[in-house]
Amino acid sequence: MTTQRLAGRVRWIAWGAAATLACATPAFAQSGGNGQRTDVTPYLGVDQVVLAPLKGDGDVLTYTNVTAGVTAQFQSRRVEAAIDVQYSHLFGWSDDFADQDVISGIVSGRINVARGLAIDAGALGTRARTDGYSGASTFGSSATSQVYAGYVGPTYADKLGIFDVTAAYRLGYARVEDNLNRDFPGAQRGGSFDDSWSHMLTGSVGVGPGVVLPVGLVASGGYSREDASQLDQRFEDKWGRLDAMLPVSPTVAVVGGIGYENIEIRQRSPLLDTNGVPVISNGRFVTDKSSPRALLYDFDGIMWDVGVLWRPSHRTSLEARVGRRYGSMTYQGSFTWQGRDSSFAVIVFDGIDSFGRMITSDVASLSRSNLNVMRNPFTGDLTGCAFSPTGGGQCFNDALSGITEANFRYRGVAMQYAKRHGPWDLGIGAGYSQRKFITPSGDTIYIRGTKDENWYADASLNYALSERDSIGTGVYINYFNASGGRPDVLNGGAFTGYYRTISRRLTASAALGVDGAKGDDLDTVITAMGQLGLRYSF
Repeated sequence: MTTQRLAGRVRWIAWGAAATLACATPAFAQSGGNGQRTDVTPYLGVDQVVLAPLKGDGDVLTYTNVTAGVTAQFQSRRVEAAIDVQYSHLFGWSDDFADQDVISGIVSGRINVARGLAIDAGALGTRARTDGYSGASTFGSSATSQVYAGYVGPTYADKLGIFDVTAAYRLGYARVEDNLNRDFPGAQRGGSFDDSWSHMLTGSVGVGPGVVLPVGLVASGGYSREDASQLDQRFEDKWGRLDAMLPVSPTVAVVGGIGYENIEIRQRSPLLDTNGVPVISNGRFVTDKSSPRALLYDFDGIMWDVGVLWRPSHRTSLEARVGRRYGSMTYQGSFTWQGRDSSFAVIVFDGIDSFGRMITSDVASLSRSNLNVMRNPFTGDLTGCAFSPTGGGQCFNDALSGITEANFRYRGVAMQYAKRHGPWDLGIGAGYSQRKFITPSGDTIYIRGTKDENWYADASLNYALSERDSIGTGVYINYFNASGGRPDVLNGGAFTGYYRTISRRLTASAALGVDGAKGDDLDTVITAMGQLGLRYSF
């Protein structure tokens, strides 16, 4: 979830700071239970994998995957955390498959320091394709990027007299370590994301309806900044607004807000050689440090929106707003439903974003409990989504498709459903997004206003056949419609794994799957996969 989506969701769902306080309280604290839970499982594993091409050039590839990892769940009065981290080394059996090191996993946690004050932190490690197949899986490809993202920061939410007060600061970092392959049609030359640091500071003061006036009021403001290494790009966003809510029935309220915002995006020029051509090193522009930061985007003006909020119960919330921001109309909304063992959410979003801010915000939105991280049994990679039946799931497909150094107007819709009941564990995620890029009109990679589009869907199903046997199935599809002459890419696949507990610590697995990718002017590749493995848990 992006910075703007995150801030917007807090603003929509929490019409006042009192509701914001309720949303910020960890789930275990809400339950009122005094029980504690600590479940830590380190493990070692070895898998034998075979990849056989069904379509496209290539030979049958065989490799051995050796893994070391840990899964953990902590839950107490002060600490709540979910961890699923794995390191893998892939040993290729032929010259066609180079050895690879893979770090993948998710960490999400919170420490309650004092009344109303907590420290949140999280991290992500995964891989993405860099060989033109944007959004495709990493099967059999050495042209992948290792992606890292993380954040840390305090949050405060409490009541001061009749006022509800919230404040938060978040420090974020994102990095892409490329194994660059630019030898494909429409390949970007020099426009690859490297790393960035981001800061987000927000605060609000509010009073609920009926306390002083029939209308509930919330005054809020924020500051966001990102410094990216590619061309020393800098993003700054300063905003403040006043929101109001007027109940018109026990379950329906009219909502609206007005505020002021100033956004600036600047970057330096690339270093030019004697022929006036930008110098590129390791697939990225070399920055001319002597050049001033040129202004790429400048928005300075009023933002407003109006809408309706429907809350028929504490489990269900629907909000829809229409307004004006960034000099044009905006449409935003959310629907959330929380059952006893299932959750469903749909969010319509619109904001100015970047890869660095998007991926760190996605990590920050993850649940800290009941998190189901689905892994691909052939590579150990994350499959795209993490699900939680108590809410707080997240799909990373959209952020990892078409990684770019540019800022963009980011619009779309995202959906997630998760359910855990008895032996069943189900998760479904889907979405659509459009990125309209903000770049200089003379840029050789993008033209101002060009856009990418991405459609994705993921589903996972786990079922415990018995105390010793279980199966896990994953299905995924992603279509990336690229701009700037880059290829459009369709990727899809499915896999099924069977898991058998041999002893208390030893588990055997077997899996079958198929993966396919088709790109404009790129070879269509369809691959069949098989896996046998053993895992020892300590």
